[in-house]
Amino acid sequence: MGIFRFSDLRVIFFAFLLPLIIFTGCSSTSKLVKGEQLGVEVSYLKGMDSYEHGMYEEAEAAFKRIVEDYSLSPYAVDARLMLADVYYAEEKYDDAGAQYTTFYTFHPSHPKAPYALFQKGMGHLKEVLSIDRDQGSTRKALFAFEDLMGNYPDSPYSRKAREMIVFLKGRLAQRELYVGGFYFKMKNYKGALSRFGSVLKDYSDTEVVDEALYYIGESYIMLGERKRAKDAFSTLVEEYPGSPYTAAAKNRLNEG
Repeated sequence: MGIFRFSDLRVIFFAFLLPLIIFTGCSSTSKLVKGEQLGVEVSYLKGMDSYEHGMYEEAEAAFKRIVEDYSLSPYAVDARLMLADVYYAEEKYDDAGAQYTTFYTFHPSHPKAPYALFQKGMGHLKEVLSIDRDQGSTRKALFAFEDLMGNYPDSPYSRKAREMIVFLKGRLAQRELYVGGFYFKMKNYKGALSRFGSVLKDYSDTEVVDEALYYIGESYIMLGERKRAKDAFSTLVEEYPGSPYTAAAKNRLNEG
């Protein structure tokens, strides 16, 4: 009765061995995780060194590897921002903007979130075209700087962002004026009014409002709507007495 059967010995053997297996496995996993962490850290430092020495392709590869293969690593957050900076330095502004957007979207309380938004705006700013071209990049830049002011009004980038907003709104207003002028020359006065009117509606704090008012008045005259023309000229004379268009507006008002 006191003799163990083979099955009993097997149970005792595995009962003794199992903790060793678990301990050894955990130890190996721990070493693997630590090894990965060390590898990520080395990759990050290599990426930084490459970036600082202008070797952007190497830096891009290093940071991209961290972002894609080690997304749960603490280094992944900083690597994404650095990847955006690398793209920016390479003048890949769309790619940079995408990475900056992801960074501040998922880490809005990060100390560098305002920087990410500012850089996104500056990237789009570098692609702004002359007023006779599409202004898609102008709008994207404006939205980025407005987001920065709305979410981080006290950031170190606020003053510059305000300056950029003024410039970009002015550019968009000039674009509307340019297109409106084209319609006016083509005698499409209703189309012109739509463009000139958008200056008053969307960009009332820009420096071309007086010119828009003058051509609104002229467009209404061409359409035979003298009362509305008078209202536009009167507003111009009263609110912009120093405008180069004021004298011509007064002449129109004197014509009755």
